Amino acid sequence: MKKQPEITERTKAILTDAFWQLYCQKDIHNISVKEITDKGGFNRSTFYQYFTDVYDVLNQIEDSLIDCVISHVRESLKLEIMIIF
Repeated sequence: MKKQPEITERTKAILTDAFWQLYCQKDIHNISVKEITDKGGFNRSTFYQYFTDVYDVLNQIEDSLIDCVISHVRESLKLEIMIIF
């Protein structure tokens, strides 16, 4: 059975958002996979398709943010170079 990329990304985004809501309320050491999956409306096996543990969710969020910042900096530098020349 083929997975649908849109659904896969949406599921991961829902779980990430559920984690983030909990993370804004309490320390990461006090967040469980069960809390994330309950809040996101999925079961634990779905969580483990995307993440190894609670810390992996945070690491993936951080990596995504870093990639976004790097991309924006590169675009900004390209624009500056174009303006100079």
